[in-house]
Amino acid sequence: MANYESEKLQETLLDLMRSRERERQLKEENKAILAGMAAMAGANNKRQVFNSLLGVLSKFIGFEHALVLTREDELSPLKELVTTCRYFESSVWPIADTFTRSINGESIALFDSRQVVEFQELPSNLMQYCRSVLLTGVKVSSGDAVLIFLHSEKGKFSSNCKRVLEHFRPLLERAIIDIDYRERLQSLVTARTLELSHSQQRFKDFARTVGDWFWEIDTEYFFSYISSPSLSTHSIDSASILEIFSHDPETAERLKARFSAEQPFEDIEWQLPPSEGSGWMSISGTPYYNKQGQFLGFRGTTKDITSRKQHMMELQKARQQAEDANKAKSQFLAMMSHEIRTPLNAVMGLMDLLADSGLGKQQLSWIDQMDQSAQLLLTIINDILDLSRIESESFELYESTMRIMDSVDLVVTQLQEQANKKGVLLNAKSDPDVPEYMFGDKNRVSQVLFNLVGNAIKFTDTGSVDIYVSQQDQNLQLTVTDTGIGISEEAQAMLFNPFIQADGSITRKYGGTGLGLAISQHLVNKMGGKIILKSTLGKGSCFTVNLPLKAMTVNREIKVPSFKASTHLPPLRILVAEDSPTNQLVVKLMLEKRGHQVNIAPNGQMAVEMIADGKGYDLILMDISMPVMDGIQATKILRSHGIKLPIIALTANVMRADQEKYQQVGMNGLLAKPIIVKELELILFESQLALANGDYKH
Repeated sequence: MANYESEKLQETLLDLMRSRERERQLKEENKAILAGMAAMAGANNKRQVFNSLLGVLSKFIGFEHALVLTREDELSPLKELVTTCRYFESSVWPIADTFTRSINGESIALFDSRQVVEFQELPSNLMQYCRSVLLTGVKVSSGDAVLIFLHSEKGKFSSNCKRVLEHFRPLLERAIIDIDYRERLQSLVTARTLELSHSQQRFKDFARTVGDWFWEIDTEYFFSYISSPSLSTHSIDSASILEIFSHDPETAERLKARFSAEQPFEDIEWQLPPSEGSGWMSISGTPYYNKQGQFLGFRGTTKDITSRKQHMMELQKARQQAEDANKAKSQFLAMMSHEIRTPLNAVMGLMDLLADSGLGKQQLSWIDQMDQSAQLLLTIINDILDLSRIESESFELYESTMRIMDSVDLVVTQLQEQANKKGVLLNAKSDPDVPEYMFGDKNRVSQVLFNLVGNAIKFTDTGSVDIYVSQQDQNLQLTVTDTGIGISEEAQAMLFNPFIQADGSITRKYGGTGLGLAISQHLVNKMGGKIILKSTLGKGSCFTVNLPLKAMTVNREIKVPSFKASTHLPPLRILVAEDSPTNQLVVKLMLEKRGHQVNIAPNGQMAVEMIADGKGYDLILMDISMPVMDGIQATKILRSHGIKLPIIALTANVMRADQEKYQQVGMNGLLAKPIIVKELELILFESQLALANGDYKH
């Protein structure tokens, strides 16, 4: 009995010792868990978390290496997340029954891992670390995880190790979840950092490509960011952006004003000093604010625009050279016009005098042919001058109230004889709805009509040329229709180009320069209208001109009686200022033939002196280009001396700008060279009429 009780007491004492040992062990394990959790709380990365976990478990489980495997979904294999052995880094593991059991929460100790499917595919150099294996699994938010402990000797993991894992499961779960979270966070940070790095590099590449310099300043104008320490040849060695413009106070003040007003600005240009290459820069900027709307400073770009500036300067220089060349061309053409018109005046004047000298019929026909040739030469000169002025954009319209049928009648009168010689009927008709008076440039409308009708007569051998005036949609419409040779579709495409005719053979057969239609189109475009051509080869052509001319209402003017009916008017005493002996002869003969007294002055100074002598002249015909003193200066002097008798410019310089200049100095009119007899007689008649009425004061 005593022995039995003694045995019971011994068993009780032994259980008590075991219980105390378990309590001590649990206390140590709990203490280790708390220490591990504290260590993991202070960890900065997944490696520190993993090492903190292993540091706790190594006191209770004897292992050489450990690793954590994870997967994102049930179809994916397990991949290494963290390990203490570099040979297992980036390893991939298949999932079979053993890993599935561990993922479901079972702790498993393997005494011969070679018999387990998951380890059979490992290479031999890794199997030497896996002779003893202890593993368990946990569920994480992103998927599944398996914690594996390895030893190179067999039988190192007992059932007590499995109990320890079960006891430490909360710590294991927290550690693995933390490691997984930190891994994913690190991956995200790495990806974002890489994207940011790529974005920054892309930004730098773009900036380098476009040549921009990026900057940011605070509210005190100090740099908070610059993309490069240098700007072109200028080194940025100052803290304030305004110090860059120390050599250019005006630009600095402009920028400071924009900064103070928080106003964005674009492309403010400035030039670097000569010591830095004199390059050109352009700066742009915009203010930026925080979320609360507080002004933080400015951000912007600066560009090196030296190449662009040089290109612009080269373009400006080329444009100036082109303008100078165009001006020189105009001056040359004006000079050539004067030089050609002056001898042509003598030729045409002498022909006119010769025609009235009692010649025979055949000789008169020769004179007529000569006169036509001279008129053609004069037309060519006028066309070239007009085209030159139009192309140089120095051409202006001079609009006033006009009677459209006056232009039509003028063209018909001038071209009627040409049509009669060819046996072509020339008809003109106006629609009753056409306003009698309109606002436009009468001379240019007449010129367009003259070119179109002249061409129609030239290229029509039989039939008729018809002019029809109508109104369409508040526009004046002039239609010129002929029954001539017509124009092919190919030729119509380039017909309005200068010096172009429908066919080269036409030039030889019909003559002409090919300028008429080009000038007409320019004139019509200038007046805001358009020309429409319809033509059939061999049947004829129809040119339609639409002009946006406004209708006008005016009082009818009383016409001055024709000079032909006024044979009782007194003769004139005329002073002709002309330096060319030939033209002196021609003008004198033309005037004396009409019963007038003529004196000649070879230059402007002589004309002034002859007027001062008090010989009592009624009219002065004043050449413009003369030696000693030109006609402009002579007219100024005469007007300054109170001489009021009419002074008519006798010149080959007949451009509109020239005519305005003549009028400004006090001239009363213009008689162009070569002298047209009808124009001369009209001027003489007006002067005789004024003299008869007592309007002249010598």
